[in-house]
Amino acid sequence: MADGNRLLYEQLNKDGLYTKSYEEFSKQFSTPEKLYTLYTAMKTDGFYTKPMEEFKKKYWETPPESTIPIQDTRERDLVSDTVLTDKNRMHSEIDTNTVKKVIEKAKEYDIDPYTALAIGIQETGFKRTDNPFSVFGLVKNTEDMSQMDDDPIGFSMKKLSEKMAMAKKLGKKTDEDIIQAWNGYGKLGANTEGIKNTAYGIDISKKPIDMNKNPVYGKRVKDIRDNILKKNPEIVKIVNSFLSPVPK
Repeated sequence: MADGNRLLYEQLNKDGLYTKSYEEFSKQFSTPEKLYTLYTAMKTDGFYTKPMEEFKKKYWETPPESTIPIQDTRERDLVSDTVLTDKNRMHSEIDTNTVKKVIEKAKEYDIDPYTALAIGIQETGFKRTDNPFSVFGLVKNTEDMSQMDDDPIGFSMKKLSEKMAMAKKLGKKTDEDIIQAWNGYGKLGANTEGIKNTAYGIDISKKPIDMNKNPVYGKRVKDIRDNILKKNPEIVKIVNSFLSPVPK
């Protein structure tokens, strides 16, 4: 059976409402924003009357191959050095296809796949397919926009590679300092980005965190990488399948 977006294309093509190729259709309506524009136009013209969520479910969302439960069994948070409970552990679930795509693209840009996956968990928990790595401010021109629309994971890995290279040029040597480049080396204080009094479990109401000296974001990502993802058998198995040399 064809995917949902293929069914939508075939219906629109049959009714004479879209006459270009399926490849052009897929590219033209490849993001949630563009899909919403299509949905709005169809609803305005009376071609579709049901809610947006039903439209997405029927025509656009491909059911995941499977999902991988991410169990956070850490006893302490290494950034704040506080005891963790189930209320603040980072349990999550990731689509297997997303895991594979991140590993594939990370490998392409010579990025440790566990680090890439950990950044995605820290940023969005992979709950945003259109922007899983929170690439804000890095889309500089129409070419970037096109790449981001076509392949948000690939574009994110490209930018992450550039950020890490910049960090090394700045003399950063440790994993956490290099990873921090993705979040920046500024100061994190009260009212920064809407944060009030605490960040990463640390009180910042009076004294901000200088992330150039204390890379708390990098430390958190490293903690997720080493103490959650590398202890997940399913994640390890998939990573190894990509990194193992192909038999001759």
